[in-house]
Amino acid sequence: MPNKARAALTVLDLETSIAFYTTLLNFELVESQPDMGIASLRASDGELLLLALPHQTDMRGLLDEPRLVFKPGDTLDFFIDTFETQQARLVEDGLTDMRVEEDERGERKLLVTDPNGYHFAFVIPVKRSPEAMITAYAGLSDDIAAALDGLSEADLDLERAPNEWSIRQIIHHLALSTSLSLMSIETVLVNPGSVFVRPPYDQEKWVEGLDYKHRPIGTSLALIRTVQDHITQLLLHVPDSWDHSIVRKFTTEDEGLTATLSDMITIQIEHTTAHLDEIRQTRKIHHR
Repeated sequence: MPNKARAALTVLDLETSIAFYTTLLNFELVESQPDMGIASLRASDGELLLLALPHQTDMRGLLDEPRLVFKPGDTLDFFIDTFETQQARLVEDGLTDMRVEEDERGERKLLVTDPNGYHFAFVIPVKRSPEAMITAYAGLSDDIAAALDGLSEADLDLERAPNEWSIRQIIHHLALSTSLSLMSIETVLVNPGSVFVRPPYDQEKWVEGLDYKHRPIGTSLALIRTVQDHITQLLLHVPDSWDHSIVRKFTTEDEGLTATLSDMITIQIEHTTAHLDEIRQTRKIHHR
């Protein structure tokens, strides 16, 4: 496959999935290999996606780092400037499994479910000033505490759906992602224009290997708050760095992606908020 994808989806039928993604979601077919049960598509954000039939068991070997393998029920986010045209086309083409959501921050999402059960979220991110971005980031720990308020220890093991992460596992995941963001943010503040290499990690291995399913969440909550307080202090003491960037790589060989400080903080806000939405949905499903 030319230009390996970084992420893969297991699909039930290759031809049907290709038709859905190219016709309705406007993805571009790059290459199809029906005899191998795989195909490569270019998504709306320019990233390659690998589609593979269930018998293709070695999908990670076909991917570049970080080698993400999604499963039906997962949500894939794509940031866009507007989705009105796409929404109108989907309605015209007869797609019914689609909805528009807007959260309390004014962020709008067009949510589409494909024939395999994947959820595609086309997101128009909120445009924030530096001051508003600092405020939103600094408040994430309080947002997490509010999302957990009133839950018992047993409630933390509730799942939104079978085989999805529990509330407890989500909190441990947020602790990891928050702590991993620290070094890249400090690097862009101190050494803009540099290359930052951070080896990839398999999220599910961390979930299993670090016992996310059973560990108390107290230390993870403390870690999240400490790192976020530290980064907030840095943002206040090293101003005018929002457009500074670094090239982030998973290995020294890959091309890498350029990310600004503004990008990094926005990703942290959106990532945490998305998982808090999952916690709220879980509470609603279980009447907690």
